[in-house]
Amino acid sequence: MPNKKFIVFEGNEGTGKSTHIKFASDYLTQKKIKHIVTREPGGTSFGESVRSVLLDKNSDLDSLSEAMLFYASRVFNYNNIILKALNEGKYVICDRFHYSTLVYQGLAENNKRVIELHELLDSYFSEHISLIIYLDASIKTCLSRINTREVSDKFEEKGEGFLVKIKSSYEKIFLNNKKSVKVLTDDSVSDVQKNIQNHLDKLIDE
Repeated sequence: MPNKKFIVFEGNEGTGKSTHIKFASDYLTQKKIKHIVTREPGGTSFGESVRSVLLDKNSDLDSLSEAMLFYASRVFNYNNIILKALNEGKYVICDRFHYSTLVYQGLAENNKRVIELHELLDSYFSEHISLIIYLDASIKTCLSRINTREVSDKFEEKGEGFLVKIKSSYEKIFLNNKKSVKVLTDDSVSDVQKNIQNHLDKLIDE
């Protein structure tokens, strides 16, 4: 059984990332595949401190400043957590990666500097990615799920117009990305997870 696979989960607010990442991790455990789960921003104590700043509802950071904080956290997590695990032959599951910065701070905010930054660093961060599971759902579904949460962050509170921009931006960047697969999460959790399991099985069997 081949080792060393890097799996990235991406998607809009309310597409069920946390639920389906837990499923993917549990499935790898069931298959006796050693792996770690990390997230962005986060993954390290430094990253978690950055996360608290970035998701703060009272934050007035502009999109370029946000992107620079994301990248600072990302470089540290990538070099010290992700690459270390891969070098040990483990699988890595990452809750968001550099595509989120391109979408949220770049395309959705029409910030050319952030888009240029992504283009400059894309080959470095995507070199070891094996699979991108792009979770998608209708805007109605996303809003419904967000509205049931007791606590929400600043991105979840930006409203329907922002969700539309995020959805269209993800569609654009993954249209021709051969490492990405789209998984619709409007369906029942069991149906969605059967789909995810099929993609994981294909990756494991490569």
